[in-house]
Amino acid sequence: MPAVLVLLLSGTWLLSGALVTGTDPLIVAVGRTAVCCAVLTAVAAARADGRAELRRVAARPGTVWLLGLLGFAGYAAGTLLAVSRIGTSLANIVVALLPCATVAVGALFFGERSGFRKALGAVLACVAAAGYAALGAGAGNADGTGLLLVAGATVAFAVYGFLYRERMSGLPPLTVLPVLLAAATCLLLPMALPALVSRPPTPAAIGGIALLGGAVYAPAYLVQHRLILMRGPVFTAAVQLAVPFTVRLGDWALGSAPAPSAAELLLLAVCCGGIALVTVQPSPQRLTGTETAQ
Repeated sequence: MPAVLVLLLSGTWLLSGALVTGTDPLIVAVGRTAVCCAVLTAVAAARADGRAELRRVAARPGTVWLLGLLGFAGYAAGTLLAVSRIGTSLANIVVALLPCATVAVGALFFGERSGFRKALGAVLACVAAAGYAALGAGAGNADGTGLLLVAGATVAFAVYGFLYRERMSGLPPLTVLPVLLAAATCLLLPMALPALVSRPPTPAAIGGIALLGGAVYAPAYLVQHRLILMRGPVFTAAVQLAVPFTVRLGDWALGSAPAPSAAELLLLAVCCGGIALVTVQPSPQRLTGTETAQ
């Protein structure tokens, strides 16, 4: 199951990167969100208690719209617009800093205390990511706007994690996610509408978006949460540290990037080591919304 999770998360990045090369990123964002929403809704609504829980979540419209904006609409738009500018590998390494961003957001706005271990890990990961970004800039792959977009999306997801924990902790994720994704779809649709009218996706792109949302994104959420229940959030977070490596190697295998250099591999390793200091604790931690976010 850990290997399946890494492959699915890597697949979301690689397939998204392939789609945005020929399709407007906002069309991909709204399409994958809508398809994922439909699939998870069907799973949740298959049970009578699931339908009742979906109604309970929908009865909190303020929270639903806020979390849908921060965790899904803003995140999807920011990351996919960034991928179209800076590529999947560089965008993914910034998103991999989510645990570090969570440490900073928690300390600044939610009264969370971070020890020396987490602070050191955050610094190491950020320095390594900055070096990786500098290598991308030297190769002509980095774009200031793209980096800002993916950084903003990552911070928004960090805020989302804390708010999710505070406001939705008593509800099963399987019944919360479809409602949040529905709100995100409604938020993304007006943004994507001009591109849908002027540059509609090809049938091949529509098929790719359906595959991304239904066969990759939705199972990734379900496998992630199943693994958390079986092995715990710390183990799951540690497993996900492999994703930047697999995305970079996937880019190379697909021919969209050259073979990783020794410097790239070293910086990726340092970055993942820093994230490990933030996420992997010496003792089991209780499940929180911030630790499940991805």
